[in-house]
Amino acid sequence: MKRLLVILMLTLVFATVSNAEEDETVTVQQDNTISMQDLVGRTISYTWQTGPFKGASHLLLIVDPNTMQLSVESGMKMANPSTIKFDVVQVDDEVFYLTWRSEEYAQTLVMTLNFKTNMIYEVVVTEKINYLSEGPFVLKN
Repeated sequence: MKRLLVILMLTLVFATVSNAEEDETVTVQQDNTISMQDLVGRTISYTWQTGPFKGASHLLLIVDPNTMQLSVESGMKMANPSTIKFDVVQVDDEVFYLTWRSEEYAQTLVMTLNFKTNMIYEVVVTEKINYLSEGPFVLKN
């Protein structure tokens, strides 16, 4: 009987210690913060699903935190990649607004990169009309 009582007591002690250890366990969330510096040298490949260039595919190479090189894979005419200086605002750990002015086409562009959903959104503002486009993207390299 004493043995049974000792076994029960030891079981109770180990169960209590085990539960106490579980209560002290802290789960740390993974840090998903992305910076523009993290994207330098990486290419974003995307295809517009909506908008005036629906179906057009592009490559966007981040040269430095405020410079990109934009080229067309398919669906549009563009002889050479364009090097573009842009301003950037990080609105969330994984969401950026990029904006620039194209004097060549007399338009202002605002591009949103959402790394949570892997979606890209673009608003093109001209003197006469605004264009909205969106599509999925893949981060390469």
